[in-house]
Amino acid sequence: MQRLLRFSMPGQLIFGNGALAELPAAVQRLSAGRALVVTDAGLVKAGIAGRAMDALASGGVSATLYDGVTSDPDYGVVHDCLAFSRQADVQVVVGLGGGSSLDIAKLVSILLVHDTPVGDLPGVDRVPGPGLPKVLAPTTAGTGSEVTPIAVLSDTAAHLKKGVVSDYLYADIALIDPTLAAGLPPHVTAYTGVDALCHALEAYTNKHAQPFTDTIALEAMRLIGANLRRAVACGEDLAARYNLALASLYGGLCLGPVNTTAVHALAYPLGGSYDVPHGVANSLLLPYVMQFNLISNLGRFSDIAQALGRPVQGLPQRAAAAQAIEAVQELCADIGIVSHLRDLGIPRDAVAPMAEAAMQVTRLLDNNPRAVRIEDVEAIYEAAW
Repeated sequence: MQRLLRFSMPGQLIFGNGALAELPAAVQRLSAGRALVVTDAGLVKAGIAGRAMDALASGGVSATLYDGVTSDPDYGVVHDCLAFSRQADVQVVVGLGGGSSLDIAKLVSILLVHDTPVGDLPGVDRVPGPGLPKVLAPTTAGTGSEVTPIAVLSDTAAHLKKGVVSDYLYADIALIDPTLAAGLPPHVTAYTGVDALCHALEAYTNKHAQPFTDTIALEAMRLIGANLRRAVACGEDLAARYNLALASLYGGLCLGPVNTTAVHALAYPLGGSYDVPHGVANSLLLPYVMQFNLISNLGRFSDIAQALGRPVQGLPQRAAAAQAIEAVQELCADIGIVSHLRDLGIPRDAVAPMAEAAMQVTRLLDNNPRAVRIEDVEAIYEAAW
């Protein structure tokens, strides 16, 4: 391997059960000013946002709560949060929640410093400079957004998800408390867990895969294969939650250096046009894209099969590689992931326009280990329908 390798991550990682107690000290290390806590109404109802606000108050940190983040937010959520933040005169941003809340926190931290239209940010390295300091604390084990340089928004006019990619989006401090996910419903645990699996699997099979990420990608897949079923069935199992949080963290750390591939690219139109949650779209499409990519690197797919607990010793190489697809299909079936687009109410005549939209996501398709043509995308959607 002759190319230059790069690996970036947040300024500091704090990981472990009870880590939320470290939030006040983390914020104070970054700023003595007022904190903005960005979250959603569900976490307010669940009491998790209140726990964070109480912790900040007990630690002497003045904070303001914004709870208007929606699932798969669009540009309007950014504008609303930004206007709220300017009135509150904040100096540090805390993202608390799933990937949507963390992504909004990242973008608002930038826009509070730089007077740039949010519509100009999607793409690679279009963020003009660093924003306010930020702490990102996930409450799900899936997106890994707390350790990525990426924020994803729904462009409602284009009916497509769009990614903002910049090293300025990295957290100054990523604070991961696995116990915060203990109250997640089983179906959310399921699709966020498979989203984390996608990150690791797409990184490992990526055209730009590298040694820095290969090891943690394989370990993420092993942890998910060994713990996701248990977490879905017994959400209060803190050992399973701990291991899934670690797997999500590992998957997120892969996204900066190598990012994802065709699974995410094909998932974007499902969210942009049909409001399918990001994790659900990725989870459904993963086996079908794996089937398309299988011949690109049989050895790597065989490694994935082993990481997911499938015995491959003595099998012909292709049969060993195919075990990876069977392992993913079995896992998804066990945890209740839907297996067809029609199960989500997506009509068959949506295949062609979704394929055209997916082909615009060249940022991710260029990473795919097998070249992707529009007829290939249509065939994958057809198989998934």
